Amino acid sequence: MNEVHSKHLYGPVPSRRLGRSLGVDIVPYKICSYDCIYCTLGRTTKLTSAPGRLINAKDVIREIEQWLEQGGSADYITFAGSGEPTLNADLGEMIRATKKLTKIPLAMITNGSLLGESEIREAVSMADVLLPSLDAGTERTFRAVNRPAPSVSFLGMREGLVQTAQEFPGQIWLETMLVEGVNDSEAELHAMYEVVRRVCPDKLQINTVERPSRSGDARRVCRETLIRACEVLGGSAEIIAGGVVAPADNRQWQQIEDELLRMLSRRPCTLGDCVTVSGRNRHKITKHLQRLAQKGLIEQIGDTNPYYRCVTGG
Repeated sequence: MNEVHSKHLYGPVPSRRLGRSLGVDIVPYKICSYDCIYCTLGRTTKLTSAPGRLINAKDVIREIEQWLEQGGSADYITFAGSGEPTLNADLGEMIRATKKLTKIPLAMITNGSLLGESEIREAVSMADVLLPSLDAGTERTFRAVNRPAPSVSFLGMREGLVQTAQEFPGQIWLETMLVEGVNDSEAELHAMYEVVRRVCPDKLQINTVERPSRSGDARRVCRETLIRACEVLGGSAEIIAGGVVAPADNRQWQQIEDELLRMLSRRPCTLGDCVTVSGRNRHKITKHLQRLAQKGLIEQIGDTNPYYRCVTGG
């Protein structure tokens, strides 16, 4: 089936971890419980640990139902977000409805910060695969790399992750993102091992920075450090990081934003206009427009059916 162009679904897209994955974005852009230094989406715009009704759950369920009716197929339907998906208070309702609609396995990507809450553990327990993160083994490093909301502590995150591992009926694939000079020391790796040992994930996937961070000074670690991390963190560990990002990849990001700026300098456009003219994925174009707005280069006019215009050239 062709790639989806809808408000909350994107893909199916190729994923190193999940094969062909239909993404379900259930959180507005950068509402998150973390403000990770390695995030490629930019700084968190609303740093919070309080779940809320962020989008209409019925709209999401309807889009998934329509996608399936049109013959949609994927290896996984993946609940994620442009922020932290467990902040959506309707997560359980959406997972439950999706499981009734299809036999396609459901994956849940989360930073793991809120798994200490019983209602959130109950919601994610309905997924087939849970993909949480662990980027630190100590409070100090946790604060440095994840920059959490004030009420989120390393201890709370760690114990929530351990308790989830004890209760979760499906598979847990734990991801660790290594950042040079921040969480890659021998001492920090051994501290992380103590958490990994208690979680005992089905997979431990070791990653490092590949795309330019828009959130802080984050650099990739070398291959030797990735291999050493595998040795320290245990038998289930595997490296999922690819090669060094080629300059062309950076240029492509800039090229898309330059195209959007040229378009908007001629006349204001809706999101639909930008998607149609560019021929690119609606989800990706939304993120580029939001980044341009964050930079102060464009502005959004209206909320219900907004349009965008250049601040300087429009």
